[in-house]
Amino acid sequence: MTFEQANQAIHPVTTQWHYDTMIAAGFIPETLEQTGFVRAYKYTKGNHVIWAHTGASADYWRDETTRASGFWGTLKAHVNSIDA
Repeated sequence: MTFEQANQAIHPVTTQWHYDTMIAAGFIPETLEQTGFVRAYKYTKGNHVIWAHTGASADYWRDETTRASGFWGTLKAHVNSIDA
């Protein structure tokens, strides 16, 4: 398989590192699938919006509502602190 072919792989949100954590905290995935190595998935809970990213160098999240962000290991504590 070539690099270009591999970068066309489809990744459902249900198979991603953030999915179980976000669902358990009451968030709803708005992005259901993405393609390629670098991806972003949008989740909402009420008016609260969080993006979970799979990047070339790291997996991280960004909270649009509070402007907080962090690497994958800090996501659970953050979303569990949200009352939205």
